[in-house]
Amino acid sequence: MKCPEHGVDYQIVKTTYEQFGVIIKDVKALRCPVDGEELFTMEQAEAIRKRIASLTPTLKLIRKITRAAGKPSIYLPPEIVKQADLRIGQKVAIYLADRKRIVIEAAE
Repeated sequence: MKCPEHGVDYQIVKTTYEQFGVIIKDVKALRCPVDGEELFTMEQAEAIRKRIASLTPTLKLIRKITRAAGKPSIYLPPEIVKQADLRIGQKVAIYLADRKRIVIEAAE
């Protein structure tokens, strides 16, 4: 594939791609050897999309905060418990990751 501006063949390189604060290293791209401009083919863009998608949660469910024994409670669906490899009676750590995210993870 040739650079339309300079008429030279693009070089295939590995670069770093950043989108919305997510940084992906070693992404294949095409680079113009004259001015260094980088671009992605449709196949390369699809590979980037798949890598970003692999970083997102695979299972996300919406739940309502209810009351149990007069305290706020959230029902954990069996799918979440299974994927997190948790068991009934197991201790978990609960903390705020930021103002909008609550993390529940197995306690050590």
